[in-house]
Amino acid sequence: MDIINPELLKQALAGRGSSVKFLLGDSAIVFFPVTQQHRDIKSHGLSYEDDYKGNALAGLVTPNGVEIRFHKAYPVERIRAIWRRLRALPEFVDSRLNRVVYQGQEI
Repeated sequence: MDIINPELLKQALAGRGSSVKFLLGDSAIVFFPVTQQHRDIKSHGLSYEDDYKGNALAGLVTPNGVEIRFHKAYPVERIRAIWRRLRALPEFVDSRLNRVVYQGQEI
Protein backbone atom coordinates (compact mmCIF):
# COMPACT_ATOMS: atom_id res chain seq x y z
CA MET A 1 0.00 0.00 0.00
CA ASP A 2 1.41 3.37 -1.01
CA ILE A 3 1.23 6.17 1.55
CA ILE A 4 1.48 9.61 0.00
CA ASN A 5 2.30 12.59 2.25
CA PRO A 6 2.58 10.54 5.48
CA GLU A 7 4.21 13.53 7.16
CA LEU A 8 0.80 15.26 7.21
CA LEU A 9 -0.67 12.34 9.17
CA LYS A 10 2.29 12.39 11.54
CA GLN A 11 1.87 16.13 12.13
CA ALA A 12 -1.86 15.77 12.80
CA LEU A 13 -1.31 12.93 15.26
CA ALA A 14 1.47 14.88 16.99
CA GLY A 15 -0.92 17.79 17.55
CA ARG A 16 0.65 20.17 15.03
CA GLY A 17 -2.52 19.94 13.00
CA SER A 18 -5.86 18.96 14.44
CA SER A 19 -7.07 17.06 11.36
CA VAL A 20 -5.93 15.84 7.98
CA LYS A 21 -7.97 14.73 4.96
CA PHE A 22 -7.29 11.71 2.78
CA LEU A 23 -8.30 9.79 -0.32
CA LEU A 24 -8.24 6.01 0.04
CA GLY A 25 -8.30 3.18 -2.45
CA ASP A 26 -7.21 -0.44 -2.55
CA SER A 27 -3.59 0.39 -3.34
CA ALA A 28 -2.92 3.85 -1.89
CA ILE A 29 -3.84 6.50 0.64
CA VAL A 30 -3.11 10.18 -0.03
CA PHE A 31 -3.07 12.70 2.82
CA PHE A 32 -3.62 16.42 2.26
CA PRO A 33 -4.51 19.54 4.28
CA VAL A 34 -8.06 20.17 5.45
CA THR A 35 -8.04 23.42 3.50
CA GLN A 36 -8.30 21.45 0.25
CA GLN A 37 -11.40 19.73 -1.11
CA HIS A 38 -11.44 15.99 -1.71
CA ARG A 39 -12.69 16.45 -5.26
CA ASP A 40 -9.69 18.66 -6.10
CA ILE A 41 -7.10 15.98 -5.31
CA LYS A 42 -6.00 13.63 -8.07
CA SER A 43 -3.05 11.50 -7.07
CA HIS A 44 -1.77 7.97 -7.65
CA GLY A 45 -4.84 7.08 -9.68
CA LEU A 46 -7.22 8.11 -6.90
CA SER A 47 -10.12 10.45 -7.52
CA TYR A 48 -13.13 11.43 -5.41
CA GLU A 49 -16.00 12.83 -7.46
CA ASP A 50 -19.55 13.86 -6.70
CA ASP A 51 -22.27 11.24 -7.18
CA TYR A 52 -19.80 8.38 -6.53
CA LYS A 53 -18.14 8.80 -9.93
CA GLY A 54 -14.63 8.64 -8.49
CA ASN A 55 -12.79 5.49 -7.51
CA ALA A 56 -11.67 6.59 -4.04
CA LEU A 57 -13.09 7.07 -0.59
CA ALA A 58 -12.92 10.47 1.07
CA GLY A 59 -11.88 10.58 4.69
CA LEU A 60 -10.77 12.69 7.60
CA VAL A 61 -8.46 11.92 10.52
CA THR A 62 -9.55 13.93 13.57
CA PRO A 63 -8.44 13.92 17.21
CA ASN A 64 -11.37 11.53 17.84
CA GLY A 65 -10.59 9.00 15.12
CA VAL A 66 -11.19 8.43 11.44
CA GLU A 67 -14.32 9.34 9.47
CA ILE A 68 -14.87 7.88 6.01
CA ARG A 69 -17.59 9.09 3.65
CA PHE A 70 -19.96 6.67 2.00
CA HIS A 71 -19.14 5.39 -1.47
CA LYS A 72 -21.43 2.86 -3.15
CA ALA A 73 -18.46 0.92 -4.59
CA TYR A 74 -17.09 0.27 -1.08
CA PRO A 75 -19.12 -2.05 1.14
CA VAL A 76 -18.13 -2.02 4.79
CA GLU A 77 -16.19 -5.31 4.57
CA ARG A 78 -13.99 -3.91 1.82
CA ILE A 79 -13.22 -0.86 3.94
CA ARG A 80 -12.42 -3.03 6.95
CA ALA A 81 -10.00 -5.10 4.88
CA ILE A 82 -8.24 -2.00 3.50
CA TRP A 83 -7.98 -0.42 6.96
CA ARG A 84 -6.60 -3.64 8.47
CA ARG A 85 -3.80 -3.54 5.90
CA LEU A 86 -3.07 0.08 6.80
CA ARG A 87 -3.06 -0.67 10.53
CA ALA A 88 -0.25 -3.16 9.94
CA LEU A 89 2.02 -0.34 8.71
CA PRO A 90 4.27 1.59 11.12
CA GLU A 91 2.68 4.93 10.17
CA PHE A 92 -0.67 3.70 11.51
CA VAL A 93 0.16 2.52 15.03
CA ASP A 94 -1.49 5.47 16.80
CA SER A 95 -4.53 4.31 18.80
CA ARG A 96 -6.66 7.15 17.38
CA LEU A 97 -6.54 5.33 14.06
CA ASN A 98 -8.34 2.34 15.60
CA ARG A 99 -11.68 4.17 15.70
CA VAL A 100 -13.09 4.26 12.15
CA VAL A 101 -16.60 5.54 11.43
CA TYR A 102 -18.33 4.80 8.14
CA GLN A 103 -21.93 5.85 7.47
CA GLY A 104 -22.24 6.91 11.09
CA GLN A 105 -21.27 3.46 12.40
CA GLU A 106 -18.00 2.46 13.98
CA ILE A 107 -16.46 -0.36 11.96
